[in-house]
Formats: sequence, structure tokens, C-alpha cells
Amino acid sequence: MYRLRWNRRFLAFLVVATALLAGCNTTQLDPGANLPSVKPPVTGSAAVFAFAPVTGVPTPILQALSAALNREAAAQRLRVVPNSDPSRVYEVRGFISAVADGQSTRLVYVWDVVDRNGARLHRITGQQAGGRPTGDPWTGIGNQTVNLAARQTISDLLKWVDS
Repeated sequence: MYRLRWNRRFLAFLVVATALLAGCNTTQLDPGANLPSVKPPVTGSAAVFAFAPVTGVPTPILQALSAALNREAAAQRLRVVPNSDPSRVYEVRGFISAVADGQSTRLVYVWDVVDRNGARLHRITGQQAGGRPTGDPWTGIGNQTVNLAARQTISDLLKWVDS
């Protein structure tokens, strides 16, 4: 009987450990994930940003996010050009997910700012509370959540480039 209890405890431990490890994403396993931010080599109005395509996000949310980022960039006077524009100085690569959080959802984002050679210079992370999902966590992400994430992203880019 004792051996059976020990095996169940061990099995429970393995299940929890496996679940925790499965929850790790590539950004946590990225060897450069803990690199400190680098002072921006190009600052002020000479800093021109382009957002790289983001995958894995439902099209309506991606379109809303793109529009919100462009509106915020214009409002906060951050120069953003299409990703194919040769005048870009920095590329912003994003990793975005919707996570169920009890009765609500969270939009979680990580933005890596890279130079023309692809070297990461700065990382922005954040999350915004969403609404109640109906199954898929993405259903809990509305325009207000997307707008707040865009506002914070552009604000953080400006803080970095003006540092």
C-alpha cells in the first residue's frame, strides 16, 4: 500500500512538472531572452520603426492591432513605415497570445526591437486584461484591449528611443 501511495505521489509530481515545462514558450528558452536592453544607436526623429508580420493571431485582431499601432504611432509621433521600406532603422518583431485567466482573458505580448542585422537591442513585454471568453481565449480580446496594448507598446518604444 505504501509503495502505491508513493507511486501516485511521484506520478502526480511528474504530471505537474510536465505541465509546467509544457507551459514554457520559446521566448523563455531563447538564449538571448535575458539580455539587457542596449542603448538605441539611432534616436529621436531619425529612429524609424517597422513592424514585422505577426503570425498565429486571428485576422480581425491582427488588423485591429495593426490599425491601433499606426494610430498610436501617429498620435505619439513615432515614425513607423511598412516593413519593406528601406528607410527603417529598427524592426519590431512581435509574439502575441491570448491566455484564459479564470473568467477573463489576457492579451500577452512581447516585442523585440532588432537592428538591420537582426541583433536584438531591446525587449518590451506586457499584458492587457480582456473580456470573458466564449471558448477560445481570443474571443475575449476586444478593441479596447488591443488599443491599450498598442498605446503601451508605442509609449515603451518612445521611452527606449528617447533614453
